[in-house]
Amino acid sequence: MRMVQKDSGRQEASLGEGKGKPPVLRRVAHLFCQRGNQKHKAVLLFLLGMVLLPGPVVHGATLEAAEEMTLAAAMPSAEGEVTRLDQIVITPTGTEVGQRETSVSVSTITSQDIEARQAVRVDEVLRDVPGVIISRSGAYGGTTSLFLRGGNNNMAQVLLNGFRLNDVGGGFDFSKLTTDNVERVEVVKGPMSSLYGSDAMTGVVNIIGRRGEGPPSLTLTSNWGGHAEGHGNRNLISEQRLNFQGTWQQFAWSVGYGNYIDYGIMPVNNRYTANVLNSRLDVTPHEKVSLTFTTLFLDQYSAFPTSGGGDRLDSRVFGGVGLDPDQNNTFNNLLLGLTAKYQPWEWWQQELSLGYLNLNSRYNNKANPDQVTFQDYDYYSRDLEDQYSLNYRANLIFGRPEQIGSTTTLGLELRNERWKGWAHSWDWFAWQYTDDFTKASRGSVSWYLQEQLAFYNRFFLTVGGRFEDNSSFDQVEFSPRASAALRFPETDTTLRAAGGRAIKAPSFYQTNSLNPFALGNPALKPEQNVSWEVGVDQWYRDQVQFSLTYFENNFTDLIQYIYPSFFNIAKATTKGLEVALTLRPQALPGFTVRTGYTYLTDLRVLDAGRLVSLAVIPGQNLLRRPRQTWSFDLNYTASTWEVNLNGLYVGPRSDLGYYPTGTRRLCNGGYFIANLAGYYTIMNNWGALKRLQLMARANNLFDKNYTEVFGYSSPRFNIIGGLRLEI
Repeated sequence: MRMVQKDSGRQEASLGEGKGKPPVLRRVAHLFCQRGNQKHKAVLLFLLGMVLLPGPVVHGATLEAAEEMTLAAAMPSAEGEVTRLDQIVITPTGTEVGQRETSVSVSTITSQDIEARQAVRVDEVLRDVPGVIISRSGAYGGTTSLFLRGGNNNMAQVLLNGFRLNDVGGGFDFSKLTTDNVERVEVVKGPMSSLYGSDAMTGVVNIIGRRGEGPPSLTLTSNWGGHAEGHGNRNLISEQRLNFQGTWQQFAWSVGYGNYIDYGIMPVNNRYTANVLNSRLDVTPHEKVSLTFTTLFLDQYSAFPTSGGGDRLDSRVFGGVGLDPDQNNTFNNLLLGLTAKYQPWEWWQQELSLGYLNLNSRYNNKANPDQVTFQDYDYYSRDLEDQYSLNYRANLIFGRPEQIGSTTTLGLELRNERWKGWAHSWDWFAWQYTDDFTKASRGSVSWYLQEQLAFYNRFFLTVGGRFEDNSSFDQVEFSPRASAALRFPETDTTLRAAGGRAIKAPSFYQTNSLNPFALGNPALKPEQNVSWEVGVDQWYRDQVQFSLTYFENNFTDLIQYIYPSFFNIAKATTKGLEVALTLRPQALPGFTVRTGYTYLTDLRVLDAGRLVSLAVIPGQNLLRRPRQTWSFDLNYTASTWEVNLNGLYVGPRSDLGYYPTGTRRLCNGGYFIANLAGYYTIMNNWGALKRLQLMARANNLFDKNYTEVFGYSSPRFNIIGGLRLEI
């Protein structure tokens, strides 16, 4: 029998705030936690009207599109004006495609965006992406979940250089993902199982590692700071980073290392430490052959004193069970990947990827009956996952896009996944020892096909599908997808539409658990999402980018727990609007404004089957997903200094409160936080020293007291500063 590993916060992956507010604010929060009304429809019509108004029309399929990500450097036009060529994205089709030709919604975050924010974790920059909501239980190191377009937190596939990072079943904790050696992040929204297989239900987050360039160089960063909560000497923050990159003959390398220490925001047992190594090695032995080696290693320790209700509800001051002084999780993860590319002729590209992912997690909790009520037993558990993958892809390229062009992709993917789970406990009160062990494995074979057609650089059509034969399914699953984009070069406008079906496999625990109170069900079917979207992307020169997308998701066969097992019983729907705007005023060189807005017009549970649960109530909103989020990013770059101000508003959302007297469904209030970051260059090109910079950032600038997960305090004001040295 395997017991569920405990966690620093209850992250509700299943379907399914207003405390202490004045009466008026409480009514507003209650309004936005309910179903859409006429005011909501008015907002939708207003935003649609913005696109239909006459005047200059602009394009921008991404909020974070950066000017450096182009096909080539800016070049003068026939009229003498500087024209910037199109940005390149890879994830939507698995091939290089210009942004203006993309027929799906995609957001791109560049290394320049990451550096301007001084972001340490990938989730920090993902929060600004329209359609994304990040939910973290407490301090840094707490479980951090991503909800994409209102889907569950295990419905987005996460990749590094094309290799999967998710647990089997789709779960991924973003607290384990830093920005070390990250060149850019591409977020593709919508069902993507046709190209990427199971788990890509609501989209794909692809982290692309930095490729080495130029002569060898070394960058050292040392930052120190502290939390305003201040518990004696327990408020330290330390960030030590290193990047070594360069080229030599046929080799290009980039290695990023980070060491992080954070003593947390709680007075007891909240320490977080992590060592991260992210490297990329590129070898070009021949002009037609290239090899890319990817390595990601994580060693993370996360201590947390909470038992499920959070520090605000578990504390004995509020009648809770008490805060645990030594409960902790440790993670040791390793990804090894090799991608080989061979192009014997201009019209034939071949790519072979071999990957290995090892996920090793441990949970430790000693008996502490004096500090935690009924905690009179020692408990230890370990989960070990091994994932092996082989993915072969061939691209056949014919024709010319300025007339009629075709790219046909044929692919085969093989996967083997293995899981082992251990649990040991010693009950000091009953003087009893238990020892449980569970193991399971599964495999899959997938064939996929994709056809991209381009007609006179105006109309672009992509059609594809995947057959996946997974040993955890009772039949072969087919996932189709189609998308189209219509370009109007005269006004630099793109109209697009897309739709498809995606699936998600159950987790090992859901199919193979031997726990008598939560038995695995090997007959589970994959969860499904049938989704569609329409949008418009427009540019105005290089000064303005704008994007508007409307989407609908229809989830069926969602897996829920009903004693004593798991069943495909639930249905849900999410609908919404995503808006992104980027301004680079010509009158203010160096100044950039970005803003993004998401409005979920519908996020209801449609059917809970036989389940009776506060988390899943037909007609009620899905948990931890607000109707509205809004973000902005102001950045100014001068010759010797740079400053960045960003803000994020997250609206009220439904949540659960695990009170000592029982669980309650409630509305967790909205919040707004702002962060400020800046660089100052002290010297440039002095001997062997390329650059020396003074850097600092302030998080939660206005010291907002808020909770992302109800009951778990989020970090208040904290400040971090130091030096960055490049040689």
